[in-house]
Amino acid sequence: MNKKILFYALLLFVGISTTNAQEFFSQAFKNGTPVHITNNRDKAFAIKAGEPGKDAKSGTAAYTTDEIWYLVGDAEGFRMYNHAMGKKYALKLEGNASGAAAVMASEKEATLLTITAQEDGSYAISPKEAPEQSFNMFGGAGKDIKLYSGSDKGGHWNFKTIDMSRALKIEYNADLNGALETNYKVGEIAISIDGQEGAIIVDRNDIPKNTVCYLPKDAKVGISCKKAYHGWKMNVNGVEEITEQPLPEKGLQVAINITADKDNRYQYLYYSPDENGIPYRIPAITTTANGYVFAINDYRPCGNDIGFGEVDLMMRHSTKAGEEWDGTSWTEPVKIADGVGKEATETWLTGFGDPAIVADRERNEILVMSVCGNRVCWHGNYGAGTEENPENPNRMARLRIIYNEETGAWEATEPEEVTYDIYPLFKDKNGKAHVGSMFIGAGRIAQSSMIKVGDYYRIYCAVWAVETGSYRHHNYALYSDDFGKTWNLLGELGNDFNDSPAPLGNEPKCEELPDGSVLLSSRKGYGRYFNVFHYTNFERAEGYWDGAVATDQVGNLKFGSNDTNGEPLRIGNVLFQSVPTGNNRSGVSIFYKTLEDDPATYTPTKLSNGWKKIQITDRESAYSSMCILPDGNIGLYYEEEPGGYSMVYVPVELDKTLDTMTYCCGLPFRCSICKKGLEMIFITIEDPIEE
Repeated sequence: MNKKILFYALLLFVGISTTNAQEFFSQAFKNGTPVHITNNRDKAFAIKAGEPGKDAKSGTAAYTTDEIWYLVGDAEGFRMYNHAMGKKYALKLEGNASGAAAVMASEKEATLLTITAQEDGSYAISPKEAPEQSFNMFGGAGKDIKLYSGSDKGGHWNFKTIDMSRALKIEYNADLNGALETNYKVGEIAISIDGQEGAIIVDRNDIPKNTVCYLPKDAKVGISCKKAYHGWKMNVNGVEEITEQPLPEKGLQVAINITADKDNRYQYLYYSPDENGIPYRIPAITTTANGYVFAINDYRPCGNDIGFGEVDLMMRHSTKAGEEWDGTSWTEPVKIADGVGKEATETWLTGFGDPAIVADRERNEILVMSVCGNRVCWHGNYGAGTEENPENPNRMARLRIIYNEETGAWEATEPEEVTYDIYPLFKDKNGKAHVGSMFIGAGRIAQSSMIKVGDYYRIYCAVWAVETGSYRHHNYALYSDDFGKTWNLLGELGNDFNDSPAPLGNEPKCEELPDGSVLLSSRKGYGRYFNVFHYTNFERAEGYWDGAVATDQVGNLKFGSNDTNGEPLRIGNVLFQSVPTGNNRSGVSIFYKTLEDDPATYTPTKLSNGWKKIQITDRESAYSSMCILPDGNIGLYYEEEPGGYSMVYVPVELDKTLDTMTYCCGLPFRCSICKKGLEMIFITIEDPIEE
């Protein structure tokens, strides 16, 4: 009895709530009403058809024919046909449960759909057999159209009828000469319809002769070159934009002019998300002893951090090295750590992410340390496992990339788990674990230029750690004298959370100062946490930490409220720090300051003062990593829009920025600027450019 009442109530609700939607329906494709359907939560995205057998996606509301639909039937039962695909294909749902994809299939296979009006005038689009589900931008804007709960606002849609008699016609004039090979996306053309903005994304490998957009009846239309990606210039009819205006009776025709920006040296090593909707994140960059530049980062099929499923590590490196390095040519991407995902039979193989890397200054060898496993970082419980919740911290992996002298190829070893080589360092003499979960701060692992105990120069990294039994995060620093085979704690463990080198510190990095002491720089909003480890005995790694300070409270290394990973780097007597500067994640910049010769000035407070800024980008941007390039300049690898985020590489020319050429990269090959070899030349900053 209850089931019948519920069924009749649903039918009654559909019938009452769709009265105003009847204008969208027709009984045949050939005389149907063309409709454009945008998401109610993010109106910049519309339902877009894929090729036969491919998932429908949320397109960029460009009003192209693959975003124009015909609803054949009525509100209580209809099929969706697409203008670009014709009458032979319609939308089919691969099931009625949450997560079922919508694909273009033969019209005989098409799913019968219904719509339900919402209080704000939008509609849920549901399979007739499962009215509680609705089309949704499953996984976020720009992703596949899949079913999800009809109560979710991301599953509500706005319908507009389209006038096919008038069109916006866009022609393209493109000069691709001089464009960098990796920069294949040109930019976004913004289409403004009655104040709502969509976009056409232009790819240099597939620039059409023209694009035709069909618009809602009586709409006002504007068009602009909203965003030229790095390496390109665009305009519309020779100007930046055409403001909104009524569409003329005969339609509107415009020309988009595209040229390569030959002076722009920014390169996209990965656009995010990729063609499969998978994002990239977390950059790390280094230069090898023989002068190759390596860029390594996350590739996230699970769409998120370690703990949510499959995460892999991807690598690209320069095709040339040392004096032959041209600064622009990169190998194709190679996967060096392949996460298995949630099906992994061994926990640590689930995913690999947040690469921390260092290239040895003498050997052609790279160490990569990675967080791995299936545990979200906050929920690790090393030393506190129970039968109901077995011990499972963030796990740790190590791999190496080694140059084969015979073949001239770089070869990566298989990852190996080193979780229990490192976690026991954080147990006190009574066996109490002070760290429940941790990972090494992604980006650059620092290598000493002066301390060598054994075959390798000492290396330093720092860990983000969660206190056992709480969710408080803090930092510790580690060192290794055998290039990551074994690790040791830098300084003493202490008795509690407040004894760590940076209580409340987030993702941390290390750098060596001129006297061999070690700077810890940790992520925080408005500034950084700084602490310095001073040696009393280099060989035995004995010494003490000064105590952490917030740079924005004691100095002028300060910026917006964003709390984001960045990186310190020292070249001679100049210290650099990369970090976003906006209140949100935006405006990645490199701060720099001159270090004095007196080690007494290497204290956290004094190091917090005297900074100047080099602006790298004014766009949304986040994590960053730095290396010294073969020509002695800085190579910056960082995250930036579009996507969340694309991976961008740019050389920062210090001779122009700092108005000096008196420095050397300190790498084994000859520096192309000062023509010297291993000797480290102190930089002299003369008349630096002010912020």
